[in-house]
Amino acid sequence: MYGRRVSDACWIPVARASELAAGEVVAIRVGDREVALGRDGERYFATQRRCPHHGADLADGIIARGHLVCPQHGWRFCTVSGELDVSPSVCLEVFPLRVVDGIIQVDHGADSAKVPACPTT
Repeated sequence: MYGRRVSDACWIPVARASELAAGEVVAIRVGDREVALGRDGERYFATQRRCPHHGADLADGIIARGHLVCPQHGWRFCTVSGELDVSPSVCLEVFPLRVVDGIIQVDHGADSAKVPACPTT
């Protein structure tokens, strides 16, 4: 079996789904991690908050065509996989999340941050 069992997850409520508008990105803290929480259409996502390029705050970015766009230099990260559009080997950490009874929850387990679609070197 790959990954952790669902029961091993540590789900932390972070926001009401109704409070996050389509196209919006906000800064949240999940335990000791800074996270950018966003809504791409009807899908929610959670990624690391700082751009790996120069550390810009991705919570100040915009969502465009399925990508979270860095406000500093325009780097475009896929909201599903975290991959940089022009170089898939550069990835954001992405965090599992779910919506339960209208509440967005992010997995805060020790191994919760994943970069599932990004190759390892």
